Amino acid sequence: MSRRTNIVIVGGGLAGMAAAIEALRQTRHTAGITIELLEKEAHTGGNSAKASSGISGVLTRTQKNLGINDSIDAFFQDTIKSGRGRSNETLVQRLASESASAVFWLQNDFALDLDVIAQLGGHSFPRTHRRPDANGKPQPVGWGIVSALDKHLKEQAKKNGSCFRLTTGARVTKLLSTAGGRVSGIFYESIDPSTNTVVRHRCKCDVVVLATGGFGGEGGNPNFLKKYAPQLVGLPATNGPFAAGDGLRLATAVGAGLVDMDQIQVHPTGFVQARDPGNPTKFLAAEALRGEGGILLNGLGKRFVDELGTRDRVTTAITKYCSDENTRARYTSSDKPSNVTYVEPSTAAAYLVLSQPVADSFGHGGLGFYEKMGLMNKASSVEELATAIRVELTTLNQTLTDYDKAREGRINDEFGKTAFPQSMLSKGGSGDESFYFWCIVTPSIHYTMGGLRFDENARVLASSGGQPIPGLLAAGEVTGGLHGANRLGGNSLLECIVYGRRAGRQAAAEAIEHLL
Repeated sequence: MSRRTNIVIVGGGLAGMAAAIEALRQTRHTAGITIELLEKEAHTGGNSAKASSGISGVLTRTQKNLGINDSIDAFFQDTIKSGRGRSNETLVQRLASESASAVFWLQNDFALDLDVIAQLGGHSFPRTHRRPDANGKPQPVGWGIVSALDKHLKEQAKKNGSCFRLTTGARVTKLLSTAGGRVSGIFYESIDPSTNTVVRHRCKCDVVVLATGGFGGEGGNPNFLKKYAPQLVGLPATNGPFAAGDGLRLATAVGAGLVDMDQIQVHPTGFVQARDPGNPTKFLAAEALRGEGGILLNGLGKRFVDELGTRDRVTTAITKYCSDENTRARYTSSDKPSNVTYVEPSTAAAYLVLSQPVADSFGHGGLGFYEKMGLMNKASSVEELATAIRVELTTLNQTLTDYDKAREGRINDEFGKTAFPQSMLSKGGSGDESFYFWCIVTPSIHYTMGGLRFDENARVLASSGGQPIPGLLAAGEVTGGLHGANRLGGNSLLECIVYGRRAGRQAAAEAIEHLL
């Protein structure tokens, strides 16, 4: 089957959907422009749907309402510092300067209530926005964002079917290019439901936007991991298996350059579930759990790191201080379901502990969800907590007391922590009795900072000469060079919107130019 369209967007995560929406808006007054979004899975969303900590932004309406005196320069400097000298400063400046408009776009155009802000690791101010609980129920930020955009695009496809198509179950297998090197179309495959056979399609176009995500979910066939980071093969991952590097293969086949492919973020806190501790796919323990004040303890009940350090530093600390038989966190026999063959975590694992004030600040809707999933546990007192995590009560009490002394400025925190969102001892606002939440977390592959070389207009750059490849754009985790050696929490959703929208605008401009 063969046909023609003007703009093809490959990938239906947040970056791809943002690109589609922006391209539609930029071409709404231009007759004859058609746009198609292809997603290989049955549903849109990708890893963006799993995002739980929020979207970072400075000078936003929410920051101003809360009196947070942040700045674009502070955000820029935090991101550059996190990248350890690898980040492209032009890309970072664009990310920081357009962050307010990205958050406003979600709040204004899609009525998303991003009214809760936390200070995540590596950020110098609270700037990562998420949604509050609604009637005691959690509103996951990533799921809420992609659901709103998905609804909008489906409405557009229904209303303007001659201009826009959204096709799921469509796997792109190859990019077409002209003799002069311009990307001119795609091949993709879908399944005919009536015959359950593969149908191959050829679609010519003016411009292709790749928004296919990273390669952190390669799982049993970790080709990119084996090549660029073999030391990480076998670690659990928070990614879905769909994050398999598809866009990298497509683009490098037409000469695209790669950057920072060995820079892979291992998130410090993937949940270890009591009933399935060996599962290689981990549910992410939101960074906001630490951003609101949760602390990390080793198997002896002692802190070992600034919980608001950058992800790579916290991961390194867990690996170093929570790896042997004495210091690794583990469940007791009473935590293990009787019908499950239990396997102790073989990799490093720590306890993540929340006091009642931290729980109140994070939101009990989200914590209740984690409890129902078997990921989070509750202790009614510090004594019960000590028993649950198998540590000496005197040691645990000393740890919590020293933390609060540092919070009050009576002593210096031995790990250099300077932001203490909540007390680990005092009672919260939801009752007279103090309680604690706790869970076990382990480092898990989370994000691939490396990917396609691109510029601030989302144009993919060639491996030879570094010039833009005509007709080829990219946005989101498929790209590299923005985050450098480490990505800050909240910057992924932001990147998807800032550069997804820029890709949509650039695609629209190129399509209109071809039409004239």
